Amino acid sequence: MTDNALHTHFIHQMSAPPDPDLVADGFVLSVFILLGIVFAVAPLVACYLLSPRCKNQHIGAIYECGMPAFGEATSSRFGVFYYLYALIFIVFEVDVLYLFPIARIYRQGVGLAGFVEMIIFVIILFMAIIYAWKKGVWKWEREALSLR
Repeated sequence: MTDNALHTHFIHQMSAPPDPDLVADGFVLSVFILLGIVFAVAPLVACYLLSPRCKNQHIGAIYECGMPAFGEATSSRFGVFYYLYALIFIVFEVDVLYLFPIARIYRQGVGLAGFVEMIIFVIILFMAIIYAWKKGVWKWEREALSLR
């Protein structure tokens, strides 16, 4: 091709109408991006507009279970067992969420490979429970939980 023919071919491609499927995909993508920004910013704006502006002595007070606080929060020590129990709960709660997609598509033909993967996953979770049990995480020792 000569330079003139190449230039004419390039100009012809530039003036061609855009692909309608590509335009539709771009529109859908821009709508999702816009909605993502709106859903991220709207709660912050709503919180700013709807939150009370009064300053009160109880705003920064310690609050637990609807009971008035007593003592200083910095002087009391909490047992680590509560936090270990909470972390184990969160770990297993998140791990169980991975089982829901497999259960949803299981009838669509996951087959033996999907079943074996799910069994291996559950065995690993069970081994973690046994490990925590052997380490004594499930024992709630009274002395460790007392607030001093």
